[in-house]
Amino acid sequence: MIALLAAACLPAHGAESAPRLAMEILSSRSLDGTAGDFVTVEATITNTGGQPISGVTTYLSLADTVNNLPVDLEDWSAERGLYIGTIEPGQSLPLSWKIHFVKAGGYALMIVAIAPGNDRPDVSTITHFNVLPKRSLDPGHVLPVALGEPLLLVVVLALLNYRRRAREAWPG
Repeated sequence: MIALLAAACLPAHGAESAPRLAMEILSSRSLDGTAGDFVTVEATITNTGGQPISGVTTYLSLADTVNNLPVDLEDWSAERGLYIGTIEPGQSLPLSWKIHFVKAGGYALMIVAIAPGNDRPDVSTITHFNVLPKRSLDPGHVLPVALGEPLLLVVVLALLNYRRRAREAWPG
């Protein structure tokens, strides 16, 4: 009976006894932008456990919060994952990804870290950001061109026609 009680109190393999990694996204306030922009996601990873952790890989995870779908980062970031190597207890290391805002909408971004021997990934808090649509044409500049160019052509053709008729009427 005591053995069963002791076994129930011990953490399972890969659970809370495993060294933990904490990630913090530092650039969360600078992620809003316009489709087509490039931004850098700056973060830190910290070993909060009491033992070194080796073979850590971190990567970004992105979700479209408007359509409730995961986003394939193939177009958004050329950097898939960052291999860390070994992190000593209490040590913090910088992380950096360059991402390209591809499509307008609302998104949730998080960092995921995996380490050999750990059954669960460690995940940062979620950072929400918005990507605004890119206006490639400004209506204030298109309308004068769309109306002015044909009008200018009509005026030039009318002047040329007037000059031609004036020469025919007054041969000189």
